[in-house]
Amino acid sequence: MGTSGSKHPDLDLVQSIRPRLDILAHEIVIALEKRTRFPQNLEIYRPGLVPDEPDTPLLHHALGMIERTHAALGRYTYAAQEAFTDVGGVHPVIARAEPRNPIPLAPSGVGARIVDFYLDWIRERCAPGSDARRYGETVTADVNVLLGIMERVNLGKLVAESKLAADPQRFRATEGRRDEIVELIVRRDREAEVRASAERLARHYDFEPAAAVAVFEWMIATTIDVEVRFIRMRLAEAEGAGSDPNAEAKPAQS
Repeated sequence: MGTSGSKHPDLDLVQSIRPRLDILAHEIVIALEKRTRFPQNLEIYRPGLVPDEPDTPLLHHALGMIERTHAALGRYTYAAQEAFTDVGGVHPVIARAEPRNPIPLAPSGVGARIVDFYLDWIRERCAPGSDARRYGETVTADVNVLLGIMERVNLGKLVAESKLAADPQRFRATEGRRDEIVELIVRRDREAEVRASAERLARHYDFEPAAAVAVFEWMIATTIDVEVRFIRMRLAEAEGAGSDPNAEAKPAQS
């Protein structure tokens, strides 16, 4: 439970994780602001716009194309990354040693939940109506938002592993009880900083602060769920295997 020897750099909250979260915050707010320039364009989220795939919405078609490219470049060999679409048949094209992951594979399965939330957000925050000329730009903004949210909430697995490795005994004492795990992982001051940062970024990019904060509050809640799920899995894994709490996490498979 945790890595042996020196700490994996990806688990460093200050030097690695928080800078990644800060960069993603900018990227997500920019993509959200761009999305609100277009009407709802709800046709994008229903089958019918892709002649060769009559049962596939344009959004899922576009996500699949982009995620297959990312898979070929090795994105999903990292255990903290997840895809919305099936990229299992895509093999990385880069010749290199398989990355050493600080956490085991632990899919959060939040893809559908993210899409559902995001579509509700579009209906609330984007102007009603459709503009077929802007379907391509719209779905490009959609993909950027969704990939950013997916990466951000799944970084919670790295956060969880870092916290778990720092004090495994206290987490074991929870015996997997959600409320007790939440008490150990949640920092209300940090959550307040995230909300304030979302407001600042929205103003900086001339975007409605309330629209940005709604997304970041949802991401905070979802990230907590991801962390709890991950910690429960790690506790059960350690108990079932009778493993050394300092044993190295199993590497992810490509």
